[in-house]
Amino acid sequence: MAGKSPGPFPNCDWRFNEFPNPAAHALHVTCVELMALAVPGKDVGNALLNVVLKSQPLVPRENVTAWMNAIGLVITALPEPYWIVLHDRIVSVISSPVLSSESDWVGYPFQLLDFTACHQSYSEMHCSYILALAHAVWHHSSIGQLSLIPKFLSEVLKPIVKTEFQLLYVYHLVGPFLQRFQQERTRCMLEIGVAFYEMLQAVDQHIKHLSYMDPICDFLYHIKYMFTGDSVKDQVERIICSLRPAMRLRLRFITHISKMEPVPTVSSVSQTPSVSSPAAPSGAGPSSAPLSVSQ
Repeated sequence: MAGKSPGPFPNCDWRFNEFPNPAAHALHVTCVELMALAVPGKDVGNALLNVVLKSQPLVPRENVTAWMNAIGLVITALPEPYWIVLHDRIVSVISSPVLSSESDWVGYPFQLLDFTACHQSYSEMHCSYILALAHAVWHHSSIGQLSLIPKFLSEVLKPIVKTEFQLLYVYHLVGPFLQRFQQERTRCMLEIGVAFYEMLQAVDQHIKHLSYMDPICDFLYHIKYMFTGDSVKDQVERIICSLRPAMRLRLRFITHISKMEPVPTVSSVSQTPSVSSPAAPSGAGPSSAPLSVSQ
């Protein structure tokens, strides 16, 4: 990946080799060496994640994304006990005070979750590192590995998401993979859509004020019009009706229920006397003729 020449493998005709290229050969022998270690797979997986999470002085800052992609390639080529530890790291980050207590972080949360900008300004945090590393690992995962994400959202993350920052973090975590779910596993896409609304309902009931209702609603409308359509309408209609009025008003077009919040209509104009009313005012003289349309 670093482009060093000569490479670690001798030059040969890869057309008739067991491996298609040197990178595939390097990945295979690396996984064989890791699986041959006399330690549990969980420890090996955590050690691989710690290469970029705890060894930053040894990893060049300008190449940190390449190292993350290398870890994603290696850890996803290993059996499940090796890469499932990433879920534990995500749970620990979402449960950390940075996201679970809104008083500990005062600012714009989207800056906190922008790994590239934070890394360039030397202001990255552990939660942004986990976010970028999860994206790298899941990007190289097979659809079979990604199909565990809906269960992970509904059974593990949903009970602990109570604040707005936690909700935004989950949206940032899973959002980039919605297109792949929609193309390869539509059932998983629908389950993720329902889980997003259930998390929003828990956050709405737990905190008094929502500061980022508009970005949250924009994301949910994007999911509806790009991926799910009306497939989850019946499941989310009950959830939307239980939200606070301001959120219901913003999400009223998700389920096409425009009467969830009273809005002024044209019928309210009928309360005022119309021009063509037959009741003439008292004392009206000959000049009280009906006005024409142009007047």
